Amino acid sequence: MRTLVVVLFAGLALAQPTLRLEEGWVRRVPGNITAAYMVLYNPTDQPLKIVGASTPIATRVEFHQTTQAGQEDHLDLSAMRRVEALTVPARGRLKILPGGYHLMLYGLREKNPQPLAEGQKVPITLRLEGGASLTFTLTAQMR
Repeated sequence: MRTLVVVLFAGLALAQPTLRLEEGWVRRVPGNITAAYMVLYNPTDQPLKIVGASTPIATRVEFHQTTQAGQEDHLDLSAMRRVEALTVPARGRLKILPGGYHLMLYGLREKNPQPLAEGQKVPITLRLEGGASLTFTLTAQMR
């Protein structure tokens, strides 16, 4: 019986999706809204879809994408639109960085009455399709 339990736990550990955080930070701002950025690496053979996110310092987290618009060499209009999910390709990276995809953190003052401090550690939990979740710790920085 003991061997069977060990084999089941080993199988569960192998089945858990894995993402590696290569870099990440939360923009330190004095206001009620900020953004989080990161680069995630997926070492598995399957794409991993991120369907939600949360953090104890904000009332809600949304995925957004910044796009540039304009004519020819004059891309002077930028727009931000909400996206429902983000996908990290199999054996690839998803760059969630300024000017592209990012996580918007809303309601900072409701959860965190003091402004974010330089170097403050901020846990961000990402929910994956299928129900798994992963938590990464980012650092608040003025960038």
